[in-house]
Amino acid sequence: MKAIVILAALTPMVASGLTPEEIVRKMDENMTFETRIADGTMTVFDTDGSSEVRKLKIWARGASDSYVRFVSPARDKGIKYLKREDNLYMYMPRTEKVVKISGHMLRQSLMDSDFSYEDMLESRKLLESYGVAIAGEESIDGDQCWVLELTAKKAGTTYARRKLWVSKKTFVARKAERYAKSGVLLKVVLQSRIIQHGERYYPAVTEMRDTLKKGTRTTFELSNMRFDVNVPSKLFSRRNLMRGN
Repeated sequence: MKAIVILAALTPMVASGLTPEEIVRKMDENMTFETRIADGTMTVFDTDGSSEVRKLKIWARGASDSYVRFVSPARDKGIKYLKREDNLYMYMPRTEKVVKISGHMLRQSLMDSDFSYEDMLESRKLLESYGVAIAGEESIDGDQCWVLELTAKKAGTTYARRKLWVSKKTFVARKAERYAKSGVLLKVVLQSRIIQHGERYYPAVTEMRDTLKKGTRTTFELSNMRFDVNVPSKLFSRRNLMRGN
């Protein structure tokens, strides 16, 4: 990735006439859809350079509901996840049981990746949880971005502080940093291969780095994306998790 060059500091009302809050809203609007279907490839890179690839199918409805089914490798085939609002459920085919993932379990790794279950529950309600301010402008791989500083409004928020690099052209967050209350950097997220779907711009590749793991990273690539298509409501139910589809 090319070096990030700091260009200038901004006032709360940026040159485009947008406030920091309006930038976040436009980012959310760009990423929000009625429904989405996609194939996913999750690649987990270990510290020794080795990697492990998992394939999955994804169905999503808005920002709150998603259904994920792993199709390979063989040992993971049939594992399924259901996200409904702030609730996350997992189906394990070996035990044929549905488990609700909550409490301390949410901070555990998702399928040995750099993503946590808590990351999977991320919603696009940042303005409800964070105050936002403009920190400056930077360029990422030639893409001019606003740099936003987000500070949690309440104690106990998963990430006490965040930084976002939001593209001026596409309103995609090209980079994000997530910090603990102590100021320790916990996660770095990079989004690339931005594809236009109608009036929407969407990242095809997301890379997550858990800085506490020292040297690992996970890429998540979407393909065959289709937006605003018919997705049966019954997919997003606990009953559907128990089915063998």
